[in-house]
Amino acid sequence: MPGITINDPSEVKPGLEKAFLLEGPVLVNIQTDPNALAMPPKLEIEQLKGLALYMGKMMLSGRMDEVFKIISSNYRHLGEVL
Repeated sequence: MPGITINDPSEVKPGLEKAFLLEGPVLVNIQTDPNALAMPPKLEIEQLKGLALYMGKMMLSGRMDEVFKIISSNYRHLGEVL
């Protein structure tokens, strides 16, 4: 089975076009930012509480470097959430 790996956002469209042109099944592997949060179309208050609890636990356990990575990876989405 042929496989296509996509590492850059600019490669998504050409990579998918190439996959659709191939005959039969194709494995498309898209590398994403592991710190990026999956954002649903509409956030519920329980989801925000869960995120706040998770981030609080990370801070209290001394994992501030990970908290900063998550915040910096999702900075552009914070306006939508708040």
